[in-house]
Amino acid sequence: MRPMETDEVQRLNKAIQAATRAMQGGGQTFGGGVGVQGGDGGLEQLGDLARERIREALRERLAEGVRDRLHDAVKERVREQLRQRLGQEIRAALIEAQGGANGFDFDRAGERLSERFSDAVHERVTEAIRERVGEAVRERLHAAIQQALTEGPLAQHFGRDDAEQLASRIRDRIDPEIRERIVAAAREKLREAIREHVRQACRERLREAIQAGISQQGGAGPDPERMVGIVRDRLADAIEQRLMEGMRERLREVVRHGIEEATRERLREVIRSALSERMASAQLGSGQRSFGFGVASGQGSRLVEELRDRMAEKVRERIGEGLRDRIGSVVTQRLEDTLRRHLGGALRAALVEQSLLGGGFDPEQMADAVQCRIADVIRENLAEGIRERIRESLHERLGDALRSALADGSLGADLAEGQPVH
Repeated sequence: MRPMETDEVQRLNKAIQAATRAMQGGGQTFGGGVGVQGGDGGLEQLGDLARERIREALRERLAEGVRDRLHDAVKERVREQLRQRLGQEIRAALIEAQGGANGFDFDRAGERLSERFSDAVHERVTEAIRERVGEAVRERLHAAIQQALTEGPLAQHFGRDDAEQLASRIRDRIDPEIRERIVAAAREKLREAIREHVRQACRERLREAIQAGISQQGGAGPDPERMVGIVRDRLADAIEQRLMEGMRERLREVVRHGIEEATRERLREVIRSALSERMASAQLGSGQRSFGFGVASGQGSRLVEELRDRMAEKVRERIGEGLRDRIGSVVTQRLEDTLRRHLGGALRAALVEQSLLGGGFDPEQMADAVQCRIADVIRENLAEGIRERIRESLHERLGDALRSALADGSLGADLAEGQPVH
């Protein structure tokens, strides 16, 4: 950890003084001795100090580990695309490049190939990051937060159990935000980088790969599939090398950006909430005081359990049932729209491609060609529609479900009237 700066020392001194006053005046103490009294600035200042320490720990300890895990996932997905997609895109690029004024246009073939293939790689890479980032973040996030709470100036304020519980609370609330921000940064920042690296590899190696394919045709006449296979093999290594060299540094930027965005906007609120909950739990456990709205000392745990069960039931009813209907309808509608707009064009292009390549009608090759042209757009349109419906449902119904849980039944009546909960 870095040494404490002057303003940090001053804030910590104020927090300690506030804690001392709170303990002298009957404030609550938990763990390593943090005393915070209602209305005092001690909780706020302690939260600010914890926020800075946690942000530093996430930058130093979380970002690199997450980047390394995502780099491995990206490498797997790039190799998968090189095996499954590159040959198909080479076929399409060769066919489109033969209509130039001077015959075959190598520049057009390279541009066409880099554009189509890089778009496919970007979608798969973003998909891989979305699938793997949760595991990569979660397995490191708790340890980074806990170390920030138990090292340096915060160590004297949190016992081991308190640091463990606070780290769990903070992790559970900040984890989804970090994951979402990293995925958004990947989608925004990686597209042009991927396209440029693929374009460079094609510019450097495509002409040589095509010449190698032509020279190896032999005397038995042209063999389109053998030609495509040779070009693919020559290009695949160059594209993978270019991509993976450039992606390591760009992934570092993506992960750091996602962490910074998430912690800047949410971490203060999350830490304050976690500290308040931990102190309230300590109060209930020690029986020091009762809530002012009718919950007697010692009954807080039962109240939380009952409220949790009731809220979960209402959220399942309001959100779950509504989402089933909405998602089913949007999948049907988006699938129909996407097929109507893209399937005909994909089929025509596949027929032209197969005709120019020769060799007769090949159902397997035809299906692969159509799939390559419509799979990404179907997935993207369906995913976008589902995300929109989830956002709408949460915005419209989640608040009502929670309010309904608090207002329904004898528990809501008791809380509203300020009567003790039995």
